[in-house]
Amino acid sequence: MLDKLAQYRAEMLRQNVPSAVVEQWTDAALPCATLTTDGDGPVVGRYGGPLLLPPDAPDPEYPLVASLNCADLPEEVTGLPLPTDGRLLLFAFPDPDAYGEVMYVPEGAAVEERAKIPSFYGEAPDYREIVEAFPQGVLRLTTDVSLPLHGFRTKATAHGWQGEDLPWEPYGSEINATVWNVDGGGSPHDGWVQVGGHANEESMDVNPVESAAIQAGETGNLGDWVLLADWIPDIKGREGLFLHWVIRRQDLVARRFDRVCVTCFWNP
Repeated sequence: MLDKLAQYRAEMLRQNVPSAVVEQWTDAALPCATLTTDGDGPVVGRYGGPLLLPPDAPDPEYPLVASLNCADLPEEVTGLPLPTDGRLLLFAFPDPDAYGEVMYVPEGAAVEERAKIPSFYGEAPDYREIVEAFPQGVLRLTTDVSLPLHGFRTKATAHGWQGEDLPWEPYGSEINATVWNVDGGGSPHDGWVQVGGHANEESMDVNPVESAAIQAGETGNLGDWVLLADWIPDIKGREGLFLHWVIRRQDLVARRFDRVCVTCFWNP
């Protein structure tokens, strides 16, 4: 993580970004876990697979995206106070009109297999085709560092929420070039799940975490909210789509995953 931050700093300075701005940007870095099917790190979960839930758990409204092993994703890796055991299940349908949910299954809980495709959507013309194209296979961990790509933040005023420039906003093109040069091709490739860190979108101004919090009715401190996970599906016809699972940190500690807010950005 420190090596990568040093590379970011060197690249930004090479592009003549003021050193004070470089430090402000890199000081905003957060740890995160990048999960892919083609990495060489340890297995920490899987895309798809059987849907196993406790008998008293409700049927999910959305199809299963991924199952994550909480014990393999400690706070020093993700920056998040995830449960120390059990599985975190991410559900979603990649479409701006249908988002997702999260369920937690404790270690050792009795489970039963459920249908992976909720019957509610069975009649939608392309629903089953899209769900059957969801990626499958084990997810491998890469410990990573996440930098903010948004140039604005939202703050409360007497007239409601209002955007405010971040110090690095004028240097968006330099930031994009830095991420591209250091990461060897820009943001993580399609088909990844990111746990923790800053939310990522193809083109964005405000922080997607803040946008999700406001959408969830937040009227207080947007800093209470964190990114639980990001997903860029590697699905034909859903290129340019980003999906975010966002939650208050205190709800995460309390395992209130029913309070997760899920938002979607799509630039077809």
